[in-house]
Amino acid sequence: MKRRHFLSALGTATLAGSAMPALAQYLVPEGQVRLVFNENPYGPSPRALAEVRKILPLSAYYPDSPYDYPIRDDLFDVIAGNHGLDHENVFVSSGSNEGLQAALMAYGQRGKVMTPSLTYDAHLGYAEALGVSVTRVPLRSDLQVDLDAMEAQLDDSVAVVYLANPNNPTGLPIDAERLRAFCRSVGPKALVIIDEAYNELTDEPEKDTMVDLVREGHNVLVTRTFSKIFGMAGLRVGYGIARPDIIKKTSKHIMAWPNGVGLTAAYHSYIDSDFIRFSREKVLQGRAMVEKTCAQMGLTPVPSQTNFVFVDVGRDAMTVRRAMAKEGVLINAGYDGYPQHLRVSMGRLEDLKTFDRVFKRVMSGA
Repeated sequence: MKRRHFLSALGTATLAGSAMPALAQYLVPEGQVRLVFNENPYGPSPRALAEVRKILPLSAYYPDSPYDYPIRDDLFDVIAGNHGLDHENVFVSSGSNEGLQAALMAYGQRGKVMTPSLTYDAHLGYAEALGVSVTRVPLRSDLQVDLDAMEAQLDDSVAVVYLANPNNPTGLPIDAERLRAFCRSVGPKALVIIDEAYNELTDEPEKDTMVDLVREGHNVLVTRTFSKIFGMAGLRVGYGIARPDIIKKTSKHIMAWPNGVGLTAAYHSYIDSDFIRFSREKVLQGRAMVEKTCAQMGLTPVPSQTNFVFVDVGRDAMTVRRAMAKEGVLINAGYDGYPQHLRVSMGRLEDLKTFDRVFKRVMSGA
């Protein structure tokens, strides 16, 4: 989708034309550049915004009835159909994070959770607070997930293995065939959860996904989110794909009611191929800009296949982060074991131009 066509479509949606600018100003103060949470500032889809406007009056009712929110079944249909599966292979949650938490609570009661030492961990901390034991395995020296070490350490005490693919915050995907072999080997002993939050942004999404293992009946749970390429982080919709028995067991631990507005936006975003292409193009353009900025400062970023860049800045990263924040540019740092690494999320291209100027100034000591 061309930028002018996208902006034209955005302008035709009543919600986009009135409420969204005010909301954006509220969330991101004027002059601030938000490159910290791996969001997609170009979303949600214009089609989704238009459809959400139509169903807002239903917000007075709990979305537990297909009569009230028939879009729920439509969303299940399109997700399951896209992957050659059935409704029984899918759950929907309040963001993929709730689904991940539910799976850890469902399966972590009978043993430990094994995970890389540097990875997305909000759900891991939640599980630990409720008594689930988590074992963390260091990354390899090249920042790749060490599947060999994880497999070597696996014993009867491990009930769940959690892997983000691509990993967060490194942005590195795990070799697809090695990961498939790992899942087939480990699956008979423990549930393998593959968090594919960034799958749509990888070089080869169909090759990288482990959904084919679900179709084959393996002990694998794949989670996805509408928070990244679909630009719906604030609407909190995610989903899981697995065998029916895994879906049923995990679903018992999902607490939140379905989000009727979110379900509507999710369905119409999922089928909006023009917006998906547009988002991917903008992320790739932005990533190239950030990588160029790093290279111009003599830095070598980790080769990302996500909507963020992880880079060793050769000095205390928290100091750089604070200096950037003082100039209104928010980025991330403070990773255990990696004190010199920053993570920069993709924002609008104009925001990344601001990042370029401020980062160069901070790194030069001006």
